[in-house]
Amino acid sequence: MKQLKLLQTMAPLHPWIEGSLVSASRFCGKKNCACHHGGAKHPVLYVTWKENGKTVSLYIPRILKNDVRRWVQNYRKLKELTREVSDIQKQIVRLREDKS
Repeated sequence: MKQLKLLQTMAPLHPWIEGSLVSASRFCGKKNCACHHGGAKHPVLYVTWKENGKTVSLYIPRILKNDVRRWVQNYRKLKELTREVSDIQKQIVRLREDKS
């Protein structure tokens, strides 16, 4: 059954996090750093998502960069698989509707 196979594919997709990864640059908190004296800003990574129609950002520490990237990918895959399972459920409802 395709639906069961999809559900089994979904099970190991954790952890996950909703949002998009966004790269940016910013000044650090060290006043003696070159970024405050004409040097390049520091690259940073955020996860952004919408809450009540507004974009919310969450700073991602460098040490978590690869993990969070994987979590975002897991969420996208989970969302895609959920849509497929939902489509199957809609087909089942339509088939039962035809038998009524």
